[in-house]
Amino acid sequence: MDPKEILKQSVVVEGHRDVYELLYRRSLGEQSPIRDAIAPRLIRDGINLCVYAISGDSYSHSDNSGRFLETALENIDVFLEEAPRSEGMISLVKNRSDLPDRVRPGNISFILHFEGARPLQGSIHQLRNFYRIGLRSMQLTWNFRNELGDGVWEHHTKGRLTRFGVEVVKEMNRLGMVVDLAHLNREGFFHALEVAEAPAIVSHGNACGMLDHPRNFADDQIKAIADQGGLMGILALPARVAKKDATLEDLLKHLDHMIKLIGVEHIALGLDFVKYDGPRTLKDQHHPTEKPELLKGLEEVEDLPKLIEGLIRHGYKEEEIKLILGGNYLRVLNRILPEQPVI
Repeated sequence: MDPKEILKQSVVVEGHRDVYELLYRRSLGEQSPIRDAIAPRLIRDGINLCVYAISGDSYSHSDNSGRFLETALENIDVFLEEAPRSEGMISLVKNRSDLPDRVRPGNISFILHFEGARPLQGSIHQLRNFYRIGLRSMQLTWNFRNELGDGVWEHHTKGRLTRFGVEVVKEMNRLGMVVDLAHLNREGFFHALEVAEAPAIVSHGNACGMLDHPRNFADDQIKAIADQGGLMGILALPARVAKKDATLEDLLKHLDHMIKLIGVEHIALGLDFVKYDGPRTLKDQHHPTEKPELLKGLEEVEDLPKLIEGLIRHGYKEEEIKLILGGNYLRVLNRILPEQPVI
């Protein structure tokens, strides 16, 4: 099997990419960074569908302003302004029919996502308003506490979802939005699954069975996601892969572990690459003058052939590799997203 040929023939879904590079490039004065830089690079390296964290709970998501609602609207406006000027290169997924069912050369689709619900400011009306302008996926929390529940860095609270958090999960299910449990504390995770009436996902997270880390997931959590028809997206941040000197081989061990638990049909690519993000703020527990550590052998999407080569080396068949690259994600999205906008 030729890794580059498998990549070329596969519909590849990148399950989590942050808006940080966009904000950084705009801070340098670039007028159309998605159209002119980000989308062409993703297309070149084989991405067909990108789940794009256009806003969220981190201070950096708000362009270091702390104005979470306002900057979410601004970030979405930037995307909606750029996409029509891309001459068909960029498309937005709102419904099942918008999902790519085959490789479309020169085109990339985006699903707009929030990495945490702080832009809602505790209002179910804002959730519906964001849905109306294209939001189709949302993590309930980032690392900290918000109006819905507690993130993993608040795990000592052992808190379940708030009443508002329960309301949001139910409304997201009604609207046909992806409920993402990445970054959520353990108690909130299981509470969300109790409430959910559709499959939930973990867009980016690894296995505690390979590395015990607050951002990773215990075996019973991984099994619970699969039992409800969801998926787990593997995460390429080195600190979530190994204690030190993390490599692609270490990440493949996480993937092997999860596949042994739940089968290849529930594994996807989350990855959460940070190579081109630009500086992050200390308020997000990142040092703005230090370059982020990268996973050896898998630094960005240009290294996907190396990932495929590793999957082949670990004994996976071509059809299984294509499921991991995007087939599983597309199946779950087809189950969750609406046929037509609900409101």
